Amino acid sequence: MGDVEVLQVVLFDLDGTLLPMDHRKFMNEYLKELSLFVRPVIEPDAFKQALMASTSAMAANNSLVFTNEEVFWKDFENHLGERLPSIRPLLEMFYAEKFRQLSYVAHPCPEARILVKAAMERNLRIALATNPLFPLTAIQSRMSWADVDDFPWNLITSYEVMHFCKPHPGYYREIAAHLGVRPEECLMVGNNVDEDLVAGTLGMKTYLVTDCLLGDPAGICRADWHGSIQRLAWLWENQGIPGE
Repeated sequence: MGDVEVLQVVLFDLDGTLLPMDHRKFMNEYLKELSLFVRPVIEPDAFKQALMASTSAMAANNSLVFTNEEVFWKDFENHLGERLPSIRPLLEMFYAEKFRQLSYVAHPCPEARILVKAAMERNLRIALATNPLFPLTAIQSRMSWADVDDFPWNLITSYEVMHFCKPHPGYYREIAAHLGVRPEECLMVGNNVDEDLVAGTLGMKTYLVTDCLLGDPAGICRADWHGSIQRLAWLWENQGIPGE
């Protein structure tokens, strides 16, 4: 797979990479269940409209002044006003108690654990590089579906700690800065052509997982390597990780 800079960190995307899933189905089920959960306070369609608007505001954030969490709740308050104090505890309860029940939309595979374990066995640091649009509790639930929640992750990019979202280059720059490495010392493993291959513009190496590919397939050529998660697991078990 070629020579690269000495690798220090492997960044793993979650949804569609370590956790195979139909992204559209997941979003539909998630929005349906969450909007029903808050129905005692707000009509479901009005809630979904406000939620998506504030999520878009969070995704557009390009400042280190406010975390994604702070941007989201400030914008959400603009949409919901006096209803926010009643809705916020319901959302926190949903993510802590109900979100995990959405596991039926995912299709876990054993290769996810093989990949993370292979990186750790080579003394590489590991970052869970999921788009930080969710609180940590929701991300940890999805990590448990993928059977990778018990690893000692060096960073999990939740909305509480990050200031940028994919595909902003600042997202990957912030990960490297947080871990004290140069982008050239990182490998990004993800399934989204538009969001994950942006890492390559900073000098990170990229492996595009094609099982649940998102984005324009023509963009595959922008990845340093690509293939199924099964092939990647076999390579890492038998040939090692590129650049280690």
